[in-house]
Amino acid sequence: MHILIAGAGALGSVFGGFLRKAGHQVTLLGRAWHLNAIGVKGLRIEGIWGSHTVENFTLTTSPDNLTESYDLILVTVKSYDTETMAAKLAPFVKKGALTVSLQNGLGNSEILSAVLGADNIVSGRVIFGAEITEPGLVNVTVIADDVVLGPPVKGAKIPEPDKITAIVGLLLEAGIPCRYDENIQDLIWAKAFYNCALNPLGALFGMNYGQLADNQNARLVMEKVVLEAFQVALSREVVLPWESPEHFLEVFYKEMVPPTRNHRPSMLQDLERGRLTEIDALNGRILSWAEKAGLSVPVNETITQLIKIKERYTI
Repeated sequence: MHILIAGAGALGSVFGGFLRKAGHQVTLLGRAWHLNAIGVKGLRIEGIWGSHTVENFTLTTSPDNLTESYDLILVTVKSYDTETMAAKLAPFVKKGALTVSLQNGLGNSEILSAVLGADNIVSGRVIFGAEITEPGLVNVTVIADDVVLGPPVKGAKIPEPDKITAIVGLLLEAGIPCRYDENIQDLIWAKAFYNCALNPLGALFGMNYGQLADNQNARLVMEKVVLEAFQVALSREVVLPWESPEHFLEVFYKEMVPPTRNHRPSMLQDLERGRLTEIDALNGRILSWAEKAGLSVPVNETITQLIKIKERYTI
């Protein structure tokens, strides 16, 4: 199978590396500083999934350089690039091929669906952590659960489940824990609650997730973030598996945070590298959807503005 990784950062490199090792033709679309090293030494993957060196990729630094169609596209670009990337990818999606969003935040599948059609889009929830420690070298640091794939947007025309489960099988054969769940939107919202609570505070204060969970003042702020986000989800008629924000927070502290205590937030890594963050797809998305619903989310609004201040002086 010919697979395009649209965004070969840390997570994209892991997906691309394992799929290439499983024998698939893989094109990595990413930044020159990372791809140049891969071209010379191969892609090296270290960490909790073992040590691997993978070679013989097709490498490109711009979607404008793409020349052929793909059987499968995994979208792993930052959320602020989703719309632009979707338009660039449209000519290179084979008829009947699926495009999978494996991105952070809310709204990515909706954006891809608007450009490529909902019947061609798969939503993914990724909850393992990885970091590029040097050009060409990715460290898989932590995993809290399987990668989960499922339908993109509830109520829309969607790909046939067996087409999605075929991709699940592809990832499993490559060594990436994965499963299908038709209720994936619930899981994506769970990850959004998790990320909205942890990621910005970790970025602002240089703290990992365990340090935030151990700090009573941080907990108070995170709980208000979740309370506001929960109300926005309900306003959008999302059917959540938790009866209340308090129920979610119980699961959050007992089940979600412990496996990822030592994880350094991706938003912190972005700021350290002088890059934009995905705040607009996290707390910023909660804010924009709240405004449309006539809801007030002052804590999410404040956190969004604080990250934007930080961006202004690090980029």
